[in-house]
Amino acid sequence: MRKIIVTFAACLVLTACGDGRFEGDVRFKVTEADSEGYELVLAQDQPVDMVSDWYSGRVLAREFPEPVAIGDEVVCHVVQQRVDEKHIATRSQTTNCKKA
Repeated sequence: MRKIIVTFAACLVLTACGDGRFEGDVRFKVTEADSEGYELVLAQDQPVDMVSDWYSGRVLAREFPEPVAIGDEVVCHVVQQRVDEKHIATRSQTTNCKKA
């Protein structure tokens, strides 16, 4: 029992698991681009402490200081928060993207 408590406490301290929140820089690959934004897929293993899986996502062009092209790898700051709203399980915000 003590090992379980120590493991759970370490999990909370090291990865913030259990609080329903993830924040960190994540590497993506651009798969589509237009004047409004970019479609991104993961270009790394998904961080284990992400609140929900990232399959692909659209990020507005204003989150990039310079244009990027299809095939470019970028790093973006991702914040995910588990929410308790109708039809929404996780709220995600992807900002401050730059070429990797």
